[in-house]
Amino acid sequence: MSVLPKSDSIQIREVWSNNLEEEFALIREIVDAYPYIAMDTEFPGVVLRPVGNFKHINEYNYQNLKDNVDMLKLIQLGLTFSDENGNLPTCGSERYCIWQFNFREFDTSADIFANDSIELLMQSGIDFKKNNEMGID
Repeated sequence: MSVLPKSDSIQIREVWSNNLEEEFALIREIVDAYPYIAMDTEFPGVVLRPVGNFKHINEYNYQNLKDNVDMLKLIQLGLTFSDENGNLPTCGSERYCIWQFNFREFDTSADIFANDSIELLMQSGIDFKKNNEMGID
């Protein structure tokens, strides 16, 4: 038996500029009871590789990630809250809730990106036009 909830028992709470304050209020209500946070981010891919001498592969990997995050614009941030037993909040419903914050700053017509990453994000349901129009700034 899986300890993870079935996908149909999870509500992804989409956060846009028009409901940001409402979702922050809900998070403030649950955070004391669910203080453990898992985070996921979506960026427009890996567009550069660091140069230089690195003592260890971990240093290279860190620098690679840091350089790309510093250079690129965040597309989406996912947050999942849980208690010490891994239970998720229900936010007043029968379904567990997790959050997906959508940002407007990234623009496919003006910003640098990796084609394969953008294609994957679009196949996963990210609507860049909607992000540009309704996303959080």
